[in-house]
Amino acid sequence: MATKIIYFTVNGRPEQAEFPVDCPAQDVKDLFRAAAEAGPHDILKLYNTKGNIINISPQLEPNAPHSCYKLEVVATDCKREPLGAELAVALGFDLSSMEKRLQSLEKKILLEAGETPTIVYEIKIRWNFSVRNLRSSIHFLQQSVEHLSWLGLFKELSEGKCKPSPFYHKRALRKTREECEHVRDKVLQMSSLEVSEEVRQYLKTPTFDNWQWEDTEIMVLLQVMFTDLDFISTFNIEVEVLQQFLYEVYRHYNNIPFHNFKHCFCVTQMMYGLIWLTDLRSKIDNIDLLIMLTSAVCHDLDHTGYNNAYQINARTELALRYNDISPGEPPLRCGLRDPREERKQYF
Repeated sequence: MATKIIYFTVNGRPEQAEFPVDCPAQDVKDLFRAAAEAGPHDILKLYNTKGNIINISPQLEPNAPHSCYKLEVVATDCKREPLGAELAVALGFDLSSMEKRLQSLEKKILLEAGETPTIVYEIKIRWNFSVRNLRSSIHFLQQSVEHLSWLGLFKELSEGKCKPSPFYHKRALRKTREECEHVRDKVLQMSSLEVSEEVRQYLKTPTFDNWQWEDTEIMVLLQVMFTDLDFISTFNIEVEVLQQFLYEVYRHYNNIPFHNFKHCFCVTQMMYGLIWLTDLRSKIDNIDLLIMLTSAVCHDLDHTGYNNAYQINARTELALRYNDISPGEPPLRCGLRDPREERKQYF
């Protein structure tokens, strides 16, 4: 299959992307979005060596390492943000209008000066940083309010005879096959991208920011953990097998408020950071490190979102199976659900 290789820089960091010539346009954009570590609503701009904006599409002209394109995350599309109108009212001005004015000013300066002055470039970086922080804060507040509703602090109960079941306002707990396959396809496309050394080193620290990463990026970072601890070479693990294992892990974490795939990553990353911080590699065997990291990845598989007291009082299947002894804790229960199910041995 014929492919294209595009060389570009992001924040001064050299990157390269490879994709088939018949790759869908949206997949190409997602590839560059992942390289820029941008959110789903961030706006990307790609510049050629002359400083002109070019379209991010499958029709991109291949280039050489010495003629890199320049990729920038320039702004967040506030029109696509939920609560965009309410945000404009709260701030007293419209962010999208402000963005248009800045773009107009930028074009005017480019026409008159021939290049972007340093001070304008610095203002633009600060503006983008402020917008992304504001967007993260709004997302956090939305989730906080949603969780308060889930806790029952201000639920709107119907007046009908039938009482709403727990999580009645949530979508199905299980991920759909389409949702899982979409994430898997994106991960396979992103496998051609090399995670920067800066991110790899940051990932080894307990202060790593876990909240800015999407599910596809999390799966890539989990693969980096297994790779940088030399598990792949030490235990002869095939990369495709590891990717399939991580996909099955992702598939078996449910869409619930807390014990979800994001929580899996938070716990695993902290375990990974402590391994490097305390130099455990020189103190215990590799097999023990593999067990520790894999246990962190799998520790809340198939969690239903209910605590042990609820499971016992409701006499759920898990409570009966484990005789009321911490029914919500056994991490391998999804593998024990059906004894006729085909077993997969990954390691």
